[in-house]
Amino acid sequence: MLRTASLLAAAIAGTACCCAAAEELLPLEHVVVFNNNGRVPPTPNVYPLFRLSERFGLVEDFYTPVTLDASLREDLKRSRMLYIGQYSDESPLFCDPAICEAIRGHLKQGGLLVFDYNTGTRDGRLHPETQEFLKSVDVEPRGNFQTGYGERRLEKPGPCALLSRLVPVGGQGVGHYGWWEKWSPKQVVLARDRANPDQATLILQDNVLGAGAVLFNQLPSAFRTSHGLYFDLVHNIITYAYGDGRD
Repeated sequence: MLRTASLLAAAIAGTACCCAAAEELLPLEHVVVFNNNGRVPPTPNVYPLFRLSERFGLVEDFYTPVTLDASLREDLKRSRMLYIGQYSDESPLFCDPAICEAIRGHLKQGGLLVFDYNTGTRDGRLHPETQEFLKSVDVEPRGNFQTGYGERRLEKPGPCALLSRLVPVGGQGVGHYGWWEKWSPKQVVLARDRANPDQATLILQDNVLGAGAVLFNQLPSAFRTSHGLYFDLVHNIITYAYGDGRD
């Protein structure tokens, strides 16, 4: 009996060592996912609607307002992307000074901050705390939001990795709801109205705090479907955040 217990303990210890060694040799990339639309993971309508763990091998660290704690700061340190889900009230992230400092550090180390479709208030505006944070890192919040359905065209492939790598998606048409009519000269518009170039639905600012980037998205099907053009765009976003896509 004692010999059996000893063998079992040795086997468990050996397995733990192997797992630790494997993690050291092949550390898994993390992504921080925040949702605040009244749903709790893994119930439906938690965005993305497909698992980044299954599609890209990323460890998803899920958060809602009630689960925000000190572990978020540690997870941001080992992540290359902070994703804020569709229809989310993002303000709990930006009304806490400690979390704001952690997000600032995330950007300094090259992280990507993603504001997905209809993040913020019902009129398309981010909350005052969020706008204040963005201005503090020299990111001008997009403005003059308008509602309505239409068709957008992703900009033609060019130097921006989101449209040209890993999967070329530039120049193709996509549906949308809502658009912005104001953005900073430091920001790049990646999707515009087919007929009116003054209406933008996908905006990127890079070189935030020297290494990070912020993405504003108003294309609803992105992060909803795991196939087709929208998934190709998500694939490029992940590549941009975790690969060498910014070179």
